[in-house]
Amino acid sequence: MAYTPPVLMRTKERARPVDNISSAFSCILIILLCMLSAGSPVYGEHTPSFAAFGEISFSEGVTEESVPIRPVTEYEPGTVKISAVFPFMNMEDGMSVEVEWLYNDEWFYSTEEEWDEGEEGITHRSISWEDDRELEPGVYTLRLFINGQLARSADVEVLAPGEEVPEEPVRNPEDLIDSDLMKAWEILAYADNDLLQDLASLVPDYGIELRLTDEIDSSGQYVYTSGKKEPGIVYISWDSWKKTSWEEVSATIAHELTHAVQHLTSDEGTFGCTVEREYEAYMAKFYVLMETGRTDILRKNWSAVYNPRTGKIWKNELWKALKEAYSSCPEY
Repeated sequence: MAYTPPVLMRTKERARPVDNISSAFSCILIILLCMLSAGSPVYGEHTPSFAAFGEISFSEGVTEESVPIRPVTEYEPGTVKISAVFPFMNMEDGMSVEVEWLYNDEWFYSTEEEWDEGEEGITHRSISWEDDRELEPGVYTLRLFINGQLARSADVEVLAPGEEVPEEPVRNPEDLIDSDLMKAWEILAYADNDLLQDLASLVPDYGIELRLTDEIDSSGQYVYTSGKKEPGIVYISWDSWKKTSWEEVSATIAHELTHAVQHLTSDEGTFGCTVEREYEAYMAKFYVLMETGRTDILRKNWSAVYNPRTGKIWKNELWKALKEAYSSCPEY
């Protein structure tokens, strides 16, 4: 039996010094910092001072930049791939890293790697059969070792076939989305991008509303009831809607819908800011701009993290920039 080696799923990017941040990007960082009020509560774990991997999360898929697609706490019967996303910090290229998978506490697959992804950021590993057959029901454990020492582990279950779950009621997007925002939502719904399509589907699947308002200071905001898994509402500023392009409005919706799915799939009693969550939200925003050909916006406002030669984001540089901008938030 052959497996798809997780190492093949690893992304690589060219290093770029942080001190080349453009003046435009510096302004954005200042704005982001201003958005973080002093004394805000901090959730999650504090960043360690030694080489470490952060909390592991699972999803049905993952992008090249390590953004989860359809996060899960368990997998449905018939699953063919398990994807795991996790941040890393204080790493050094050349370190020995072992990625080990267990199935029902028994060895399933492992690989040894020489670390080459830089000091800090986010990455992912996946496991599946080469012929895409279904994974057997049971508990799968991912164990990550650094220089022979267990650094992080997490379990996830693939469910066995059982009784059919009642279908959710069909919701009409027109009932949930302001007519003036429908075009921006459709950019996500019809994008040639699995992540953006999945974000668009959150609206009818969960009943999340998209509404215009003049009562927020930012371009967009996801509002929910703390401690409850209610759908919540994504608000878009009227002022921003009037002054920016459809692509930018759609990018803002993608950013806020990312926070919505984080809230709805989190098992935390409370939901707070982390660098990892902001990374995912900003990547969703960037995907919209790249998918719609608005790389001019990326070159103008995000030149420190966007590579015009490859058309991709320097994900480690984005992580570092957000870590600085959201300094009051833990990394994960």
